[in-house]
Amino acid sequence: MIRAAGLALVLAGPAAGEGLGGDALCQAVWTRLADGLGALGTVSAEAVGQEGDWCMIEAPILDLQGSYMPDWHLDRLRLRGAALGWIADGSSQPEGLEIVVEGLRLIVQTGNPQMDWLFAAQVRPNSIDAEAALAWDPATRVLRLEGMSIDFPGENMVEARATVTGVDLSSAGALQMSATSFALTEVEARITTHGLFEWYVLMPFGPEVLPYEGDMDAAAEAIRQDMLSAVRDLPATSVSKDSKAALVALIGELPNPSGDLELSVRAEPGIGPARFRGHAGTGALATLAETVPLLQGVTLDAVWTHSDAP
Repeated sequence: MIRAAGLALVLAGPAAGEGLGGDALCQAVWTRLADGLGALGTVSAEAVGQEGDWCMIEAPILDLQGSYMPDWHLDRLRLRGAALGWIADGSSQPEGLEIVVEGLRLIVQTGNPQMDWLFAAQVRPNSIDAEAALAWDPATRVLRLEGMSIDFPGENMVEARATVTGVDLSSAGALQMSATSFALTEVEARITTHGLFEWYVLMPFGPEVLPYEGDMDAAAEAIRQDMLSAVRDLPATSVSKDSKAALVALIGELPNPSGDLELSVRAEPGIGPARFRGHAGTGALATLAETVPLLQGVTLDAVWTHSDAP
């Protein structure tokens, strides 16, 4: 799984160098990753080295700052591709990067040794595995997420592919310029949830949208009706009748959806800063009338298939 901070570091790009190889290359890559993630907490690993064409980081840990923040423990992190030389010392073009995460566990640290030990033991059999492959074409300045899969405990999975145009990784300055010109042109995703929504969406965002006290069922129903109204009002040019029906069926199952959601998004000329530039500094869009122009050239296809948890 790639966190925003880690991805930002990968795309930061080092100064040009003469090139490294073997264990030295892998150590340099890990040093840069650890330095970038160091702003979030303490980073460590048991061992770093090369195995075949993979850089292997054994038992990396990101110990996040603050009490009750879940620390990230991995059995193993594997990296390979031309981008490794670029990350380490700028000796190669960042044309490809594969990332494999094995045995990711989010462990809450309470400060109580007894509870910390129990929490660590509890999550051990419920680890997360993930894979991702990125490819960048310097001639067309297109960045592709060629594939990503995140295998959560139980029958829960996220798979995705995406294409982003206007991405220039040739230098730090070019990358900064890309931050204002990139555009997401297509996304395909499949999400299987049999508890995934409750664990990773409902709990983090529920406290933000539900009142602190009162009738929670009534409050949740009001939110659900607002979501249904918003879906029904989406322009037919962007979201078909069948896709709206799929989203309505999904929303109707909240807060416990069970099944598969397939999403396909196409955008011409793309979704990025340029599309939202006219709304910069104005905050959230207040009305559907303000939203519709932003959906011009965007099509969303959705399929929801209910299935009970195995």
